[in-house]
Amino acid sequence: MNLGRAKSILIIAFAGLNLFLGYHLFWPDFGRLTKVAVTAEELRATEALLEDNNYFLDAALDRSVRASDFLTVSPALDFQGRLLQYFIEKGAWVSDSENTTNFQTERETIIIHSNGLMRVVYNPGVLLAENAINLDERELRALIKAFLENEKLMPEGITFDYMERSEEGRMIFHHYQLLGNIPIYASQLKVVVESDHIELIEIFWLEPVERIPAREMEVISATQALNNLVHELGPSFDQQGIDQVELGYFSGEYDAEKWEVPPVWRVTLDGKKHYYINAFTGNIEQDSVILD
Repeated sequence: MNLGRAKSILIIAFAGLNLFLGYHLFWPDFGRLTKVAVTAEELRATEALLEDNNYFLDAALDRSVRASDFLTVSPALDFQGRLLQYFIEKGAWVSDSENTTNFQTERETIIIHSNGLMRVVYNPGVLLAENAINLDERELRALIKAFLENEKLMPEGITFDYMERSEEGRMIFHHYQLLGNIPIYASQLKVVVESDHIELIEIFWLEPVERIPAREMEVISATQALNNLVHELGPSFDQQGIDQVELGYFSGEYDAEKWEVPPVWRVTLDGKKHYYINAFTGNIEQDSVILD
């Protein structure tokens, strides 16, 4: 037997085993990288299209094959009922108008629209903190969270999204709902702070009823969503950065007992503009939120 040859074979086999184990121990996603929806050429073409129209991609894109289904939702009546019970126990009195029901306490006016939208208006505003305008975002978020918890205004699945801050001292804290790890952008809670005081909380919260796996389909790629958005918006006069491209669910507000919400790619521009591209059709949703 040729011992030198046998030794070489063993060394090669051992090296191959180490390579195999290294990929699986230190690169756990290696096995999933074979299913790629976006090639390097497609990514470069999209980046070129964006730059030609004065948009610049600052976000990492999900290049994998993705599938999704429709989500059936309804207004979160259980959460709304618990909240109203809390206000009634505080002594609220009730009045009705043509399209709203109003609950009034000494401090709050709660306006409930027929589609489930709820507005809590504070008269006068509730002090958040002295010189709140000078606090950093982390401190402000902690104060907002504590206030929502204390006032029973924390619906299930709520997560912070972003904060707007104007030069005049107005701040708006935006939140949306998570279903597992999937954003439901149609569920929104906004807290408006003026001159260190909480003035308004606006809530449109949804209850996930069911997902429809039988209707699961492959969604368009993130690059296709960006291509469609650029073709729809046209060239930008000012340079705009694309901060985030994320898959979730979004729809407008409906005055209905339940409805279906499609998956969307949410594209965030300069941290203040959000566009929702239907992940099945590639069309921009008509109720896309654009923040000035």
